Amino acid sequence: MKGSRPRTTAVALPGGMPGGSPPGPGPDWPAGRAVQLSQARTLLREAVRGEGRVLVVAGGPGSGRSALLDAIGRVAADRGVPVLRSHCSADETDRGHAGAQQLFLRAGRDLPEPPPGDEERFLWQRLQEHVADGPVVLTVDDVQFADAPSRRWLLQVARRADRMPLLLVVSECRPHGPTGPRSRFGRTLPPSLVHTCDVPPLGPAAVGELLARHSGRPVPPSVVADWARATCGVPALLTALLADLAHTGERPEHPAREPVPAHAPTEGFVEAVEQWLHGMGREAMAAAYALARLDGSPAGPDGAGDLAALLGALCGTEPERAAAWLRELTGLGVLCPPAPDAWPAFAHPLLCRAVSAAHSPFGAREVRRTAADVLHRRGAPDAVVAAHLVAAGGEGPGWAAETLLCAARAARGAGHVEQAVAFLRRALAEPLPPGRRGTVLTELGGLEVVLGPAERASGVRHLAESVRLAQSDAGVFKAANALGAALAARGETTAALEVMEELTERYVSHPEMARAVQAAAALIASHDGRSWQEVVERLRRLTARTPARPAPAARALVAEYDSTSGALSAAEAAAIAREVTAEPLDPLSRMYVLASAATLAQWADELTLADELVGKGVAAHRGTTVDPGHQCLLSVRAESLMMRGRYGELLAACTEWGVPLGPSTVAEHVGPVNAHLVAQAVLALTDTGRVAEARRLVRSVAPDGCEGSWEWNEFLYARGLLHLAEGDPAAALADLLECGRRQAERRVVSPVVTPWRSAAADCRLLLGHPGEAVDLAAEELELARRWGTPRTVGRALRALGAATGGRSGMETAAQAVDLLRAADIGTELVPALIAQGRMLAEAGRRADARRVLREAVEHAERTGAGRLRDVAAGLLAAAGARLPSAPQTGAAALTGSERRICGLAAQGHTNAEIAALLHLAVRTVETHLTHSFRKLGVRRRAEIADRLGAPLP
Repeated sequence: MKGSRPRTTAVALPGGMPGGSPPGPGPDWPAGRAVQLSQARTLLREAVRGEGRVLVVAGGPGSGRSALLDAIGRVAADRGVPVLRSHCSADETDRGHAGAQQLFLRAGRDLPEPPPGDEERFLWQRLQEHVADGPVVLTVDDVQFADAPSRRWLLQVARRADRMPLLLVVSECRPHGPTGPRSRFGRTLPPSLVHTCDVPPLGPAAVGELLARHSGRPVPPSVVADWARATCGVPALLTALLADLAHTGERPEHPAREPVPAHAPTEGFVEAVEQWLHGMGREAMAAAYALARLDGSPAGPDGAGDLAALLGALCGTEPERAAAWLRELTGLGVLCPPAPDAWPAFAHPLLCRAVSAAHSPFGAREVRRTAADVLHRRGAPDAVVAAHLVAAGGEGPGWAAETLLCAARAARGAGHVEQAVAFLRRALAEPLPPGRRGTVLTELGGLEVVLGPAERASGVRHLAESVRLAQSDAGVFKAANALGAALAARGETTAALEVMEELTERYVSHPEMARAVQAAAALIASHDGRSWQEVVERLRRLTARTPARPAPAARALVAEYDSTSGALSAAEAAAIAREVTAEPLDPLSRMYVLASAATLAQWADELTLADELVGKGVAAHRGTTVDPGHQCLLSVRAESLMMRGRYGELLAACTEWGVPLGPSTVAEHVGPVNAHLVAQAVLALTDTGRVAEARRLVRSVAPDGCEGSWEWNEFLYARGLLHLAEGDPAAALADLLECGRRQAERRVVSPVVTPWRSAAADCRLLLGHPGEAVDLAAEELELARRWGTPRTVGRALRALGAATGGRSGMETAAQAVDLLRAADIGTELVPALIAQGRMLAEAGRRADARRVLREAVEHAERTGAGRLRDVAAGLLAAAGARLPSAPQTGAAALTGSERRICGLAAQGHTNAEIAALLHLAVRTVETHLTHSFRKLGVRRRAEIADRLGAPLP
């Protein structure tokens, strides 16, 4: 029967060695399988001696079991041993003995059909014919798919293998972990007869070997590691990805020399991943699919526990079993070990995208909806649950609305406006009562209008709908007020005032509501100069016709107008601020009265009073962020900090209020930010020497409908000073004159708001026009004296002295210094000292100039005014003084011990407590504080924190 035996032709392996020596690593040789091949060669030698063996090649899907089986066959063929092959298929599980019969098929010829009922005897005859003439190797691939009769016959062969010159090699897919098959081939056979050869994922060395074969040279370890993560060391995934990159033309020659691309996976790789997951079992596949749809979404505090519960709910199984699936995926390298408060992440982004692109048993919405339900039941934070509700869409469970609204409030409080908007929009998909729906629309619209032009139109629509739905008077007022402010921010002041006019008519019989509407309308009208004047005139006429004392809001608003038009002094304005806030205030108009009164107090340099009023107004605010009263309070607070030279605190507050500070600032990032807040931030950045940041901030702001507002005039003034600091007096003058022209249209002449004349005088002087500079400075001085605060008068005197020059100019500058020094107004004193020092130096009085300029340097260091400090230091050096290598005043001048002691003192610790904490004598603490107070320029412990927080020059 020799002639009938289908023998396999011996194949010489590339680089192979004769006999049992390990073959060389040829291009088709399986990488990283030397141990497995060595085990097969040992068993083959025993089979050749007549002591047959059984080898089970076990591994997960895509692990290269078939390639290893083929390699074992080539080892046998290289020794002249015939190889009979069979590849079982799931398609033939219902065909009896199909898998076993494949072993005896001749090339190009069908196997004769055995007599019915006599199949096993027929198979034994065929096998005996082959082993009668010498050793033989049987390879059966994917034995897990073998039909039941074939599997039974193969087990019979295995039991008798030790009596035949036979090596039976079967490959079986055995996913790692609890999802593997319970019935394993050879489980009931003697251990001495059956040998198992595990085929794990490839390690880094094997992946590097495989990549080197494809690229033709060694691959860097970082690239190897990236490929290993993307493919989990699975040969099938590695091969598919390499083939895809070569076939798509992206890397046709050497696809393995670079890291795995981060873009969307190709079709072949997706199919390979899908087959691989399918082979791991339904449970592990479900876990991978669900995780891919959770990628990037928030997790609860117990990420692993929450996920196990989620998978259990999706698959209808116990969380403990689902946790085992996750451990299996982590062990296979599919997932990274999870952090306590995060979902497990895929080992590589491309792998996650491939799983997402595969055919999933779950839809993304189903996963996110189930996640929301599970996380809600397990007590996860509202924001985490709400994020999944947003992604799921549609109507949620009964608790969804409250969860979304709570999450929106928390997001808004944390300054995450976009997140709050997403939560509120999703809440509108829930069944809400009309009144509750109107409240949500008001809050949503008020947030949308601060996100920029693209969202503002939606915000206006939502606010308009909220006016219609609001059921209480307070709700209607809040919605209409927000709508009016939003329209005004778009430059539609007339439309905004029409909304407020309709509201006034609606509440004509409700005095308290009518007064609140009038106050809100007046602040809205300030966005447009003509509308502002008309509202003030209307308030005047109303006051004249009414025998009773005008309402506090009306008196305060008219006082604002009279202050800027030069009709009131600072003392009169401060008196009105105290008067209107001393009376009982209507709850609805309270914030508007406080905002106007705080503005008057701040203009009058009553900064403590201004801070107190701002604090009361902000604490009581319950409306939207675009509420004009709230925005006015923020503006007062910002300018008050600027007037004190508390730059660090101002910039931190501006960041919290939405001013886009930082290197990434670009125009499209900025919505309708309060231009006045931007102006104060620009001034602070300019004074502290951060001119490049100030320029970036200026470029990020577009008019966006607010060109006619008083805030935009403040912005023009700040931009003009920035131009001046950058050494461009011509551009500075253009902005300052435009600011002055716009203010004149609004009948704003007092320098208490934007002292553009003194700054324009500096520009005129630099451009060689001293006469025009004198005229501008003299005009501002006259208006400043009418207002009557040392700040405005000292600033104007400084500008006039510099413009006049000579002996008269020096005397005027000296008056400015004396006035500002006595009033302790450091932000204006430093420029005045610089002007006086420059003129003294030019007059040849170098010693006097050095004395004055040293004082300027010290004051600038204390406040952190780095730009002015550098200017004063430069003039001081030019006057022949030696500059110290380190600052002598300010936070930068403190020693380490002084800074530690000041920090504890700023936290409220007494000297005795500080001494105990630092193990010092109380006297030592007192000495350090004395030196620190001198360096910081403070008199009280309460002032330390501000000086420590100022940016260092």
